[in-house]
Amino acid sequence: MGSEKRSKSEKKGKKRKREHGEDGHKSKSKKQKKLRLQMGAVELPSVPSTSSPFHLQTSSLYLPLAPISQKHPLEGMCAEHISPLILTYYPPFNGVILSYSNPRLSEKAFGNDGAEYLLKNIDEYAVSWSWVTAEFLLFKPEKGAWLEGYVNLQNQGHLGLVCWNLFNASIEARRLPPDWRWKDVSELQNEGDEGQGETYAEEGAGYYVDGERNKVEGMVKFRVREIESSHDKERGFLSIEGTMLSEDSEAQMLEREKERTRNSRDNAGRRLGGSKALGATDLSVPVEVDLMDVDAGAKKHRRKY
Repeated sequence: MGSEKRSKSEKKGKKRKREHGEDGHKSKSKKQKKLRLQMGAVELPSVPSTSSPFHLQTSSLYLPLAPISQKHPLEGMCAEHISPLILTYYPPFNGVILSYSNPRLSEKAFGNDGAEYLLKNIDEYAVSWSWVTAEFLLFKPEKGAWLEGYVNLQNQGHLGLVCWNLFNASIEARRLPPDWRWKDVSELQNEGDEGQGETYAEEGAGYYVDGERNKVEGMVKFRVREIESSHDKERGFLSIEGTMLSEDSEAQMLEREKERTRNSRDNAGRRLGGSKALGATDLSVPVEVDLMDVDAGAKKHRRKY
């Protein structure tokens, strides 16, 4: 009887230990999960935008047909108007045209009249007009999107990149990562452990090194900050300005730049012309008397007498 009671009491003790052990493990796991969530909320960086800069859209253009191309109107319109736009920035599409496919003619926009269609002539002009519809592949980067570019130019002011071997991008030196540093050619020549004092023509005046003192080269990932388009009589170009700062650091940089522009405008307004400048306002600043004006006034006063 005594042995049976002991065995029962031992079993109960083991069960209690197991229950306490499981409860303790559960409580620890819950605490660890909470800590992980809290740490994750603080440490996890913002997820980069995965939007693609390449877009496929269907558009219709109302184009004239030259008399010399009336035998082959579709081929003539494409060769005269659409094909020259490839790899140029086209303002109506807000992007760079990379290619187009499936062109067709129609009397109305976004139509397809097949083999038989009518062209429109206006008054006595020799050209005919028609709608040309096609699928266009466009390069339309958006602000905040992430792009990749190959480093092709480095100087102390900015980093030059080429994206997809077609589009140029630049990153200002103040928008590069804080741990990057510029190495001048004189500094490279003095260092015997790196290249034994030798420099190459492609390095130019120097290059950037990252936080681990490695040369910045190859592919670099950056975020689009600004997009500018320029046009001439025949072609349009697209320039991309990027940043490698975090969103918070970039916002602080923009605020500092705004303050600088405000201060420069105020100083310029005070410097150019003083109180007699066109559009000047009274800022309660004492103005020194101009001696030339005093002499001129004295001469006029003498002439009256």
